Amino acid sequence: MWSIPAQLLAVGLLWGVTNPFIRLGSRGIESVENTGSKWRNFLREISLIGTRWNYWLPFGLNQCGSVLYVWTLQNASITVAVPVANSLSFAFTAITGYALGEKLPGKKVVLGTSLICCGSLLMIYDKIQQEGD
Repeated sequence: MWSIPAQLLAVGLLWGVTNPFIRLGSRGIESVENTGSKWRNFLREISLIGTRWNYWLPFGLNQCGSVLYVWTLQNASITVAVPVANSLSFAFTAITGYALGEKLPGKKVVLGTSLICCGSLLMIYDKIQQEGD
């Protein structure tokens, strides 16, 4: 079976890569006409999103990442799993968004993300070292 670091990497990848695609698939929901009835608006939004495979496919993959995350938490330290999965998710979201034509975040955000990823790598390295002992 996969090691915990590989599982966390897969979670970060599934979460991060799918986020820009979910954003693209849900484009236009903000333009649903407001008719005054909350339920009618809700049903219109559901019908708009419900018919879009380009929303549901990445959403389903994203949820697979969530299932893998919960499954990984059975054996992983939560103090390692949370920052590693979330920082990798953020980095993969930025990379995928850029590949899809979105702007890169500002220099400070890129620097912060890089530092978080470096810290995550150190945590993964420590975990691998502990498994080897």
